[in-house]
Amino acid sequence: MHIRKANFHYKGPFKIVIWIISIIFIIFILAPIVRILTLVSPSTIFTQVITPGNLSSIEITLYAATISTLIILLFGFPLAYLLSRFKFPGKNILDAIVEIPIMIPHSVVGIGLLFVFAESEPGGILFNYFGISFGYNLIAVILAYIFVSGTYAIKTMEEAIKSLPPRLEIVARTLGASQTQVIFRIVIPQVARSILTGGILSWARSISEVGAILIVAPYIIPGYNAIAGVQVYNQFEVTGLEGAIGISALLIVISLVIFIILKIIQGQRKIFFVPGVRK
Repeated sequence: MHIRKANFHYKGPFKIVIWIISIIFIIFILAPIVRILTLVSPSTIFTQVITPGNLSSIEITLYAATISTLIILLFGFPLAYLLSRFKFPGKNILDAIVEIPIMIPHSVVGIGLLFVFAESEPGGILFNYFGISFGYNLIAVILAYIFVSGTYAIKTMEEAIKSLPPRLEIVARTLGASQTQVIFRIVIPQVARSILTGGILSWARSISEVGAILIVAPYIIPGYNAIAGVQVYNQFEVTGLEGAIGISALLIVISLVIFIILKIIQGQRKIFFVPGVRK
């Protein structure tokens, strides 16, 4: 039996209960954000953030998040394609491995990275061969960001590729296109919005990370600067709420800007136009 959506309405106590529960949860989410933003004026944000330490922390955070996101997209897209198009034994296990970073406490992530990349460990020995050290530097921050935020981009791209009809690739191959041409001329343009969405999600998740960074790089040497999230924690420890509110408000504003950009991208039907190719 077909039910028209327009004629299907929720009525009575059920609708009221759903609304009440939803509003309570929305208030719970908004209350801390609104409270911080209403407690501080733009001039306060400016005067607190303009200090060299805070400016450096924001610069380091945005730079490391951008580099980690580019690496995630570069290596994550082939993995997303593998999971969405290939069939092989253990595929479900591999898919689960991709999602593990979401479940592991991020302080544990920091400990694990230290064990892998310590000087006496295989990763550390490899780094030392190229004259690279791990810990208290940007490399440690970037690797931690990749670990904790890569899942978001990979799963977003994977679902997008799954939704793309395989026949488009099959037809292109039968017409003489190589697999590389199919990827760059058909697959990527068709899922470009999801690639950007996944990249923004990973980027946003990176700038919010603190737990793993407190283990691998609470300070960036030289300069003894810290990423923005750690800087908020440090200022709270030293000066209390008053000293941390400015940079906290700025990070909320940055998050809101990211959210708006993400919604704009999601509202676009297609990022790139590919003549003659339709879903």
